[in-house]
Amino acid sequence: MIPYIDIHTHKSQLSEEVISVRNCDDETVPETWCSIGIHPWQSIQVISDNGFIERSMKSLAVKCKLPQVLFLGETGLDAKRGADMEIQKELFLRHVELSEQLGKPMIIHCVKAIEEIVAIHKQQHPSQRWIMHGYRKNATLANQILRQGIELSFGRYFDAEAMKMAYEANVLWLETDESGERIEDVYQMASEALSVSVEELKLNIYQRAVQLSSSFRGE
Repeated sequence: MIPYIDIHTHKSQLSEEVISVRNCDDETVPETWCSIGIHPWQSIQVISDNGFIERSMKSLAVKCKLPQVLFLGETGLDAKRGADMEIQKELFLRHVELSEQLGKPMIIHCVKAIEEIVAIHKQQHPSQRWIMHGYRKNATLANQILRQGIELSFGRYFDAEAMKMAYEANVLWLETDESGERIEDVYQMASEALSVSVEELKLNIYQRAVQLSSSFRGE
């Protein structure tokens, strides 16, 4: 049986038909597959704590070596919330560096900062894959992101043309994030938008997931 892959969720999944990557903060690391990172919203702590970034990244470097940690993140840039953009970029670049050192991909949070994320990817030439989660923007911006080699993950709300572009580029992921949606329902909506069967979509995502990490195969 091919499982559903939920590449980014804040919920605990108990279904045997679903493999979830649970997003956690740096304080709690579950025994199940997860991602951990310093969210850009947390960058605001730098204002009252000059040592926040250094201390947080040291702790993160230790925890990210755990085998159940499949991704760094979510990390990224948010123009609407958090510290000023230069501080956020400093924090984000530290994640990029750690991602490369550990050989683990990243889950990217991006709010009104697509150009900045694309520019950093172009400057850094990372070997690890970046997955921009919760993508809701249009196909024009999706094309800009995909051309740079950044992958896209979609939840319940999405632009169908952008989703088709990601699927055709073989870099489409699906997620539930913080929503109350079941990942099975997200797959159903995506399959209808893409005019492919749910089983075909499951196989496509699963095959790429096991290439990303053998952990998805249960190894």
